[in-house]
Amino acid sequence: MKRILETSLAASIGWLARRLPRRMRLALGRYVGGLFFRRDKKHREVTIDNIGRAYGTEKTKAERTALAEAAFRHFGAMFFELLTLGRPGKDKIYELVEFDGVDRYEEARDPEKGVILVTSHYGNWEIHAIAHGFLFGPMNVVAREQENPYLNRRLEEVRMLSGNKVIYKAQALRQTYSLLKEGETVAIVIDQNVHLKDAIFVDFFGRKAATTPIAAWLALRTGAALLPAFSIPLPTGRYRLVYEEPIDCDAYSHLSQDEAIHAITQELTSIQERVIREQPEFWLWMHRRFRTRPRTGDGDGKPSTARTTTDAPASAKAAVGEP
Repeated sequence: MKRILETSLAASIGWLARRLPRRMRLALGRYVGGLFFRRDKKHREVTIDNIGRAYGTEKTKAERTALAEAAFRHFGAMFFELLTLGRPGKDKIYELVEFDGVDRYEEARDPEKGVILVTSHYGNWEIHAIAHGFLFGPMNVVAREQENPYLNRRLEEVRMLSGNKVIYKAQALRQTYSLLKEGETVAIVIDQNVHLKDAIFVDFFGRKAATTPIAAWLALRTGAALLPAFSIPLPTGRYRLVYEEPIDCDAYSHLSQDEAIHAITQELTSIQERVIREQPEFWLWMHRRFRTRPRTGDGDGKPSTARTTTDAPASAKAAVGEP
């Protein structure tokens, strides 16, 4: 019953707010985000703590608090954007975005190898995926299934507006492997904490962060191009959808597979850090990015015997039926 009420409330708010001009909807979302910042003590403290861990003495207490509030306000606006999106066509979505690096993506496409778009919870990645589907044709989006099945269904409808397919993480590995072999595009986010058994530790804001190696592993195993992609909010309220240069995986061919996976994952994570540092208020600081720690040592530059690789490649091969 609680989940049905949550869904009904969200739908009602969306229906009412959709009658407002977009500028007012975003302003309302930022206001609601600010309210949550003040009232949601748990996530406020997690956010401020994450910022403190990332920036250390680079930012004062007041600056960390201000950045945390700005992040809440941004994601309030993003939530209202998605909640009031309705079922827009291509032209309506194009009014919200501009593309940067279309040629990089086009050159990376290969009908036999596919493309892995590596993105993060930055800006408005959901709008990016929709716009990508309209411009280039449908792609496959790896996502985590929401606990509320009714809200999950609504989010799935939004994600499929331009023909994209949603692959839930529980079944993702075998499907993504096969899709890449067929030359399709798969979008994967790698900026969230993962469990120790699934993690490799790479540097992120000067700290060791438990990160999934799956994008690097898939690229090495399938030959798919590996492109970092980002949605950058602009002062006008639009989004710049950026496709960066593909990662040169051949540069790591002299390394062992485990070493290459670690190096590529580090490169991807460093690119994400560079983008986040430019406008940090647009990243999802509410997530406990540094929650999983290495087995020994604190993972912050002190001596440690933490793993730099995991059993992920072996288990991945088993999942896709390779020897």
